[in-house]
Amino acid sequence: MATVRDQACVFALTVLACGNLIDVYDDMAAWALTVLAATVCGCLPAICSAVLRHLYQERSPNPYTSSPYIHWTITAAFILLCQFHIGPAIVFPDASDATGFTVDSLVQRWNRLLASFKYLICATPPVGADAVSLPAVWTLALWCALLASHAALIRKSGLRALVALPILATTVVSALLGTADGWHPVALGAAIITILLPWLCARYDCWEPRRWLAALLVLALGLCMGWGSCTLMPRHRLILRDHYEPPLVLRDSTSPLSGLRSYAKEHRDSTVLTAYGLPAATAVRMAVMTCFDGNVWNVSGCTDNNASATYRVMSSSGGERGSGSDDAERRGTASRGQQASTVTFTIGEGFAGRSWLPIAGTPDSIRLHGAGNRDNLFYSAETNAAIYPGGMPDGMTYTVEGRMQSMPSDADIAASASAKRASPSAGIVPQEIGTLASSIAGGRTDGGAMAQALCEWLRSEGWFSHGLHGEHPSLAGHGSHRMLSMLRETGLVGDSEQYASLMALMAQELALPARVVLGVIPKDRNGRLSKDRAKQVNGRLVTEFTGNDVEAWVEIAFDRYGWVPFFPTPDETKSPDDAQNLAPPNSQSSSLRSSPTPANPLREDLQPRRHAQQQADSTPPADHASPWLAALRLVRLLALWLTPLWLICGGAGLVTLHTMLRIYRARRDPMPRSCVMSGWCTLTELARHIGMTGICPTRTRRMQAASMSRQCPAVADAIRTLAEQADKAAFANKPVTPAEALEYWRNVDRARSLMLSALPRHRRWLAVATPTFLRSEKFNAWLRRARLPARRRA
Repeated sequence: MATVRDQACVFALTVLACGNLIDVYDDMAAWALTVLAATVCGCLPAICSAVLRHLYQERSPNPYTSSPYIHWTITAAFILLCQFHIGPAIVFPDASDATGFTVDSLVQRWNRLLASFKYLICATPPVGADAVSLPAVWTLALWCALLASHAALIRKSGLRALVALPILATTVVSALLGTADGWHPVALGAAIITILLPWLCARYDCWEPRRWLAALLVLALGLCMGWGSCTLMPRHRLILRDHYEPPLVLRDSTSPLSGLRSYAKEHRDSTVLTAYGLPAATAVRMAVMTCFDGNVWNVSGCTDNNASATYRVMSSSGGERGSGSDDAERRGTASRGQQASTVTFTIGEGFAGRSWLPIAGTPDSIRLHGAGNRDNLFYSAETNAAIYPGGMPDGMTYTVEGRMQSMPSDADIAASASAKRASPSAGIVPQEIGTLASSIAGGRTDGGAMAQALCEWLRSEGWFSHGLHGEHPSLAGHGSHRMLSMLRETGLVGDSEQYASLMALMAQELALPARVVLGVIPKDRNGRLSKDRAKQVNGRLVTEFTGNDVEAWVEIAFDRYGWVPFFPTPDETKSPDDAQNLAPPNSQSSSLRSSPTPANPLREDLQPRRHAQQQADSTPPADHASPWLAALRLVRLLALWLTPLWLICGGAGLVTLHTMLRIYRARRDPMPRSCVMSGWCTLTELARHIGMTGICPTRTRRMQAASMSRQCPAVADAIRTLAEQADKAAFANKPVTPAEALEYWRNVDRARSLMLSALPRHRRWLAVATPTFLRSEKFNAWLRRARLPARRRA
């Protein structure tokens, strides 16, 4: 009866301990199936052990078949089977590797298990219930039930409370992986304490159901303690997700803006992206660049760490949380001119292999379909940009649910003030760009008016050219040297890469928070946003984008409207020819004449000192050191993946070494009499360890030898002889010579070899590598008492 009660309590407490993860998955059916199945698998070995002990409790067990190591070996094999085979088959049977039990499948499932915990930490709840997220809760429930159910079989009074440790540990881990609010935390905590307290009382024989008043008092006390403590505790929770730094590092990545011309060159007329449900004349962003180092605009690497975006794994059901100020801004703008939208995108051949995910508006969720791998999607709430580091496959389809922000009018923008936010300090910006920006602003004080003036000046004074075959020469690049060449030498000729960079630099020189955006826009032949690109297909707007639609523009933050886009690129039909004067009207001003001479220009290949130092630090070592580094990396990988094996082998090696040292010291005892008695003690210690009974130290040597002879007939004569010699050395008046002690130890070694050879090979290894305290008769007696069936103990 006590065993049934204990296992029922273990089952209930394990399910409750995993309850903190319900709102993380937001799928009660999937969570319940996973947790209940894992709990049953975890409790099954302990239940079978208790049943077998009850069936064979009256029999005299064979020491070679009833050893605890056989039970633990079978239990470990069953749990590993549940962890890596039964669990995947039950939780996600549709997975490609749900069947089979090969080495590759085990490695894949181990990687999936580690990735599942990592995904729960870095993804924003709710994460959904699938093969990516469910292995974590399966593992927690399985091992909690296994440890708690086996701890429930312990009957020693001083160790009965150990059963609460797995339950409490699982509760804490679930809370750390959960959400800040939790799933009914007061009721959940009260239920755990209400069950745990009376159960511990029953295990310590303080629970008597016949005395209904005392039982009712214990139940009331547990309920009051649980409900009161959970209600009075502070609501703030420590969540690992809030303190986790994402593993995605973009500091050394290539600038997305540098490859803009490749789209127009390689995929000018081919479809690179198809949008379903996208409102007409809506721009689709990909990469948002906030940092300028003098050579390129990039998504990260700001010298003062201002405006650096943080990319986190984005779940299928929710967006990544940004900082407090960004969340407040988005909530504030949500009520001003934003409407809900659902847009489905399909990646074409031109975007296949690229990393930056096209997104429209402010997404609340991104759901990948088909070939998409959701745990490889990172999202930044600061810039509303997403990245797929592994490269988007051709035909990848995903749905973005979010809000579209309506564009303010020109008059509203002109009257708006720039937002008060920290902007990254641009590196190596020529002074001439700031001087030109001030002259264009013309004394305007409103940020919106200054931004409009910069955009209109570039559109009116500039010329458009990609620099491709048949077009006017136009160099690629958007660094400081390229900007100066536009203003001084070749004139304002370029495409959106140059104009977006130049306007952003000029805006930052005027203290306007600006950033450069790379994306696609549905444009007409002039390169402006067009509503005619959206076609009605089956009652739904469909927009197809080609490589020529890839554009760069500038976004500037304003107080009332957030980030507002500006398109400073001139019309694509405004292409220069050789007879035209390409220099802007004020290109001969004193400010531009004082710029560096062509003999020693500020070139983009002259990198800033910080990047040069980074490249020096990342320079690979000499060739002669490469094999050693490769070997070191291989050793580190083996040490990491085989950590459990190293720990087990290291512990077994230390135990074996300790045993050998003890035997060596006993063999070298300077007193021959003590040397002989130590040899007999070594023999009886081995006998107790391999499971022989009746060899406790309180019995005489003849009695011990008789018990050992009955249980191991192969060495019966040798054991009796060794016992008589040990008694003679202990009690006879005749002294023992060193030669007799040496001969005695030789006979002990032969007897030990015969005893070990009678064992199976795995039992032989365990006999050598088991700690000494596990060989004692006291420990074996305690272990046998702990395994007595609960009904007999009750």
